Amino acid sequence: MQKTLKSLVVILMLVVISALVMMLIKGDFKKTGKTMGATSPQVSFDAKKSEVKNTTEFDDGLGTPDAVTYGTLDEFGEGIQSIAEFYRDINQDGTPDKITRTHVATGNDHDYQEYKIELNINGVMVNITPAGFRTTHGADCALRLIKFGFKPEFNATIISRPFQDTWDTPSVASKYTYKFQQNKITNTNTSKIGTVCDVAELF
Repeated sequence: MQKTLKSLVVILMLVVISALVMMLIKGDFKKTGKTMGATSPQVSFDAKKSEVKNTTEFDDGLGTPDAVTYGTLDEFGEGIQSIAEFYRDINQDGTPDKITRTHVATGNDHDYQEYKIELNINGVMVNITPAGFRTTHGADCALRLIKFGFKPEFNATIISRPFQDTWDTPSVASKYTYKFQQNKITNTNTSKIGTVCDVAELF
């Protein structure tokens, strides 16, 4: 009797072990619950104010670029962030000329844009950029901005003011008007137009 009881216990244990092994091999999803995909957490960040100004708040009149190349910044956030190319007819000869806008990151709030203007002369791009065709930005106020126009003919306007005490201290701004004349871009008018912090307000 005792021997039979021991045999039954051993058989029962073997059955239980076998059942557990089968569950491990096949899996028992009814007991473990539903499997659901994980949702990635949303990561938020604060964009630098200068980047917001350069890309969204101020329109330099060039429109959508025909090509954009993105650079890699160093560990300090410095370097060429992007190079945008615009093919526009500057001298109205029916042939696209080229304006290149280079966004230079400085690792702080003073990123800036450099412009290069090239005239297509018999298939050769000739640089006709006047001196000073670049912007100057502070954290909240731009000291120098450029806006291009193409109707009824090519024109460019620079509004610039000198740094005074701090980046946010208003100073007297000057307006420089440029036109295309004799295969050159020439400053045709300069005037004082107001005292501001952010020269974007004067365009």
